[in-house]
Amino acid sequence: MRKVFLLLVLLVGCITANAESYRIKYNGKGEKIASFVVTLSSDNVIINNDVFSLRRLGTITNSGLTFNSYCYGRNDGMLCVSTSSIAVGDLFRRITGYIIMIDNKAYIADKITKTDK
Repeated sequence: MRKVFLLLVLLVGCITANAESYRIKYNGKGEKIASFVVTLSSDNVIINNDVFSLRRLGTITNSGLTFNSYCYGRNDGMLCVSTSSIAVGDLFRRITGYIIMIDNKAYIADKITKTDK
């Protein structure tokens, strides 16, 4: 019984460790501040406390940026996450983060590490 319990704890720990979380901080289309969390794991995505099933599609490269693309939910929503951080802005205002596109809306987000939670 102890071995089964230990195996279950290790399995849940591995799945949780592979999850990536992003804190959305800027809405690119509306050019305003946004605040919600997106958490990607191997089989689901949590967007603003709503859980959806997740399917990985592949990678997309455009204008020198590489995105991991996903299909989520029953209505086949599209989710893309950039693999590298970028900086956008002008002389007076500069925003740095990862581009996340959710259903044709672009956001800039910070990656949340284990210590940030």
